[in-house]
Amino acid sequence: MKCVVLTDFDGTAITIDTAEFALDKFGDRNWRTIDEQLERGEITFEVSLEREFAMLKVSKKEILEALEPSTSFRPNFGKLVDYCNKQRFPLIVVSGGLDFCIRHFLNLRGWSNLKVFAPKSKWTRNGILLSFSKRIDRASTNFKDDLVMVYKKRGKKVVYIGNGVGDFPAAKVADLAFAIKGSRLAELCMTSGVPCREITDFQQVVDSIGSWISMREKSA
Repeated sequence: MKCVVLTDFDGTAITIDTAEFALDKFGDRNWRTIDEQLERGEITFEVSLEREFAMLKVSKKEILEALEPSTSFRPNFGKLVDYCNKQRFPLIVVSGGLDFCIRHFLNLRGWSNLKVFAPKSKWTRNGILLSFSKRIDRASTNFKDDLVMVYKKRGKKVVYIGNGVGDFPAAKVADLAFAIKGSRLAELCMTSGVPCREITDFQQVVDSIGSWISMREKSA
């Protein structure tokens, strides 16, 4: 089976949300009102990110130094990396977070070869500016479900792992979806009837993908 695994970063691959951490420490105190607007459907996921990161007017060094003591990967993320390498499944980090933060923490663990699909950040005196890849599928809601649909049109089965509101459109169209237990994504999937498996560590993901593939191959 041709399969691709897409995983969110903040609150999913790692146990904290680096963007929220940075915004709480360095941003405007009212930044959460932007998340509330996103939740109500008043703005898009991309617009919410643009407005929030524009509040960060500190250097990359300051952000990373503040994050390093508090940032750790969710248990067994390395096993997912090894499993995907062994199966030759592309594993892609799909995130609305700060690209330099994502790459920094992946590099620290020796996972610099992982592909990162995230908005490009540019530091300016007026805050961090973001630029997004052009969406390919007109039916997409944001860049995350757009990537899912792109791979599905290429004949791939897509596994998606996330935790937040911005992950919901991708989880809806993925072939197999996982949500961090107790997360907003888990709640949205449950209330909307979207099939989703709640997880607390990545060994559960590895085991579930293996079982899912075996079942599909037996029924083929």
